[in-house]
Amino acid sequence: MKKKPLILVVEDDQLQSDLVVEVINETGRYQAIAAYDGEQALQILKDHQRGFNFLSNRIECILLDWQMPKMNGEVFLKTLRTEEGASPFKRHIPVIIFTAYSDKERQSLARDPTLGLASGYILKPFEEEELLGLLERIVIHKEAEILREILIERDQRWARELDRISMKREKP
Repeated sequence: MKKKPLILVVEDDQLQSDLVVEVINETGRYQAIAAYDGEQALQILKDHQRGFNFLSNRIECILLDWQMPKMNGEVFLKTLRTEEGASPFKRHIPVIIFTAYSDKERQSLARDPTLGLASGYILKPFEEEELLGLLERIVIHKEAEILREILIERDQRWARELDRISMKREKP
């Protein structure tokens, strides 16, 4: 019997975390594991290493809250990408940021190439269908790279539009 893809839910609010884990597990397609802070999440990732940490991790996707105690989402993501970069055989684990913060600064951090880029950015509260659709695209259809490119393209389109508007204002 083939094992279900592992999804790591990193969320400090235990009630919300348990709810997200339950929603994911109820699909029957995935097995979700909860971590309540970044440090615990890193330990869970170590527990699921393959090939003496030279190969990709058994965790196939991470849902990451941005604001957490001990280690916030940004520090966690930087630590994860640094560890992944230590082996040429590893692929980046796709990350979906799910947060209550809708500000542009945090969203641009999620698309920052030095952080390894997120494949998705979901605002809380979110619809189950939105989360499950994104998981299907990333884990089942292997579209993490495409989704990262879409996030970047949206950012670039927004920047071009702002430039165009500011140039119009400058013309007499």
